[in-house]
Amino acid sequence: MKSMLFSSLFYVLSLFSFLTSDLQKSVQKAVDSSDYYSQILENVDSSPYLVKAQLFFERSYEENLKNSNYSDANYNLLRLAYTKFKIGDFNSSEQLLVKALRLADRHNYEGSVEHKRYIYSHLGKLYRNLNNYDQSLVYFDLRLELANDTEDSIRSFISIGNTLRDQGKIKESINTLNQAVKLCQNENHQYLKGYVLDNLGNCELLLGDENGLTNLNNSIAIRKKFNDTTGLFSNYRHLSQYYYEVGNFNAARSYAEQALTLSKSISDPTFELEALGLMAQTETTDYVNRFKHLTDSLKEADLAKQNKYASLKYDVAQEQRQTKQARDERDRQKRLNTIYVLIFALAAILVLGTSLFFHFRRKQAQLEAIRKTEASISKKVHDGLANDTFQVISELQNLGKVPDHILNKLDKIYLETRDISKNHSPLIDGTNFKDQLVSRLNSYKSEKFNVITRNLNGINWEKLSLNKKDAIYMVLGELMTNTKKHSKASLVLISFEEKNKKLNIIFKDNGTGNPIKKGNGIQNMEFRIFSLNGTISFEPELDKGLKVQILV
Repeated sequence: MKSMLFSSLFYVLSLFSFLTSDLQKSVQKAVDSSDYYSQILENVDSSPYLVKAQLFFERSYEENLKNSNYSDANYNLLRLAYTKFKIGDFNSSEQLLVKALRLADRHNYEGSVEHKRYIYSHLGKLYRNLNNYDQSLVYFDLRLELANDTEDSIRSFISIGNTLRDQGKIKESINTLNQAVKLCQNENHQYLKGYVLDNLGNCELLLGDENGLTNLNNSIAIRKKFNDTTGLFSNYRHLSQYYYEVGNFNAARSYAEQALTLSKSISDPTFELEALGLMAQTETTDYVNRFKHLTDSLKEADLAKQNKYASLKYDVAQEQRQTKQARDERDRQKRLNTIYVLIFALAAILVLGTSLFFHFRRKQAQLEAIRKTEASISKKVHDGLANDTFQVISELQNLGKVPDHILNKLDKIYLETRDISKNHSPLIDGTNFKDQLVSRLNSYKSEKFNVITRNLNGINWEKLSLNKKDAIYMVLGELMTNTKKHSKASLVLISFEEKNKKLNIIFKDNGTGNPIKKGNGIQNMEFRIFSLNGTISFEPELDKGLKVQILV
């Protein structure tokens, strides 16, 4: 039975091990780093791996969100929003930014305020690009409220001022930029001061205030100090536009030429196109032709870019579908494997349960058969042999002249026959077990032999099965008979204790403690206890007696 049990358990464990290994092989591990894909998103125009980069950050977002890593999850969303903005997908960028803002508001994790500053600033830029100036100003104002230093505030004022200018609110723009100028007193903020004065001067000139020329020239001086090429281009553009508006075409052309010269050192061709547009206003044929050529080239490039990103969106969507299909297939396979494991486990449990059921049933049948056999033997010995022996003794006593030694031998045969009958007599039934056990143990008492029990009343005998009661009754009877016949003991102590939902019985006598010989009596006791999944141990100690421990 044990070998079959271990075999079945080994089969189930092997099955679990195989399926676990198979599942682990199916899990794909990310081998590309966040830094690597961040670089790809920074160079969206040149990298052929943009689809993989976007999918990497989408998966990373889901994993971080699942593990409650909200800061990292929001970083993933912001990387994706920035990329969508750069490729002109303003709608997707807006959705991602709003999602990131909700995440920062909901969880208030460490760094959430910094993320909010970025989100507000980016949403302001996005709505400004969409000419939704009111919404843009809402987010730039929120960005200003979260400014954590002077530089932060200056940048927010610049964004707000430029948006107001685009909206046509020139006076409000000037007021806002003047607040920024007041914050640019520190030497560390001179670089930003160049930007503020450029935009302030431009707004003033738009209103016909020639003080704007002073601010623009001061901005030029600052930007030359910092070698700010793109900033100087903005200064020259604004001055060219102003002089063109007031009819000073020579001055307008001079600043347009300076802007064109600077555009050659700027990698973005839109700067050259804008400078050529300024030059074309002077109606110089060469610049008009160059302007037209560059405009057509940029239109073609823009069209190719739009087609590229349209294809990119399709590739991303297709990759997402394939990824979802693969994930669904993995999930389906996991569910199937789980079902297989459960089926095999249930089958193994069913086999083990059935085997154990029939095993215990067979043991119970054996115990019942032994019980009936012993009861039959006891009855035959008592009703037949013992009674017949007693009758012979009575008849011989009536005859007279029978030697005493003959009567003594017959009397001894009668007593042994009665003992055999008593020792093999099982319980009458399971009721009143304690009384039956006490009666049996007391039957061994005599003037020279005493039996003491401990905690007999502390045991709930009613909850024991009939087979357990019968085994205890018969084994203790066998021990009492052996002790009284062979150990020369004068005292037996039997203690009872419930231990871990089992009954612990300790039998001790003060006899000779001779070594135990495993005859039929010992084997019968062991069989009775083992058949109940119990244990029995014999511990003789020479001249000190025998200790027997039973656990059932």
